[in-house]
Formats: sequence, structure tokens, C-alpha cells
Amino acid sequence: MDTNTAALIVEAFDAGDAMPPHERFVELDKLLRAEIDRLVTYVQRLADNTAHRTREWYAMTNAIDKATDALQFQLGTGPLAGSLHVAELARRVIELQEAGGTA
Repeated sequence: MDTNTAALIVEAFDAGDAMPPHERFVELDKLLRAEIDRLVTYVQRLADNTAHRTREWYAMTNAIDKATDALQFQLGTGPLAGSLHVAELARRVIELQEAGGTA
């Protein structure tokens, strides 16, 4: 995990305590979505080259499914909704990293 991504994840999880301005939630949302898109592509390639129905394959496909599902939700306008949203995106980044062996 590169230091920028790690810092992004920490900030996303801390957003519930810090309650940054909405503009920062928008930026975190954009950056986390970009990281999810990047990781989904990487993990999908790995899953395609992994034996089907193995533990690793299931971990990868489940992480991809959860991440793409999380991308369907939009950032809320309130600070609590924003902090919950970016924390969920950060969780999806971590799960994709772990499934792809990049954590």
C-alpha cells in the first residue's frame, strides 16, 4: 500500500471524529473511488488467472462485488452521512488490497 493510499484511508476513518467540510468529503469520495476502480481492475485480472472456486478466487470476487456495490451509493450531504460513506469506501479499498495481495 502506498503512503498516499494509507493516508487517504486513515483520513476517511477519522472523518467521523474530525467532521471536515463537505468539500473534503467530496474530494475523499473522488480519490477513494479512483483507487477502487484501479484495484478492481487489478484484482479482476488476478481472479481471472486464479483457479475457480478456490478460497483465493472467492476472496477476490467477493471483494470486487462489495466494492462495485459500494460505488453505487452517492455521497450524502450531511457530515455524518459523508463520514460513513467515505469510511465504507475505505473498507472496500482495504478488502481489495488484501484480496489482491497488495496490503
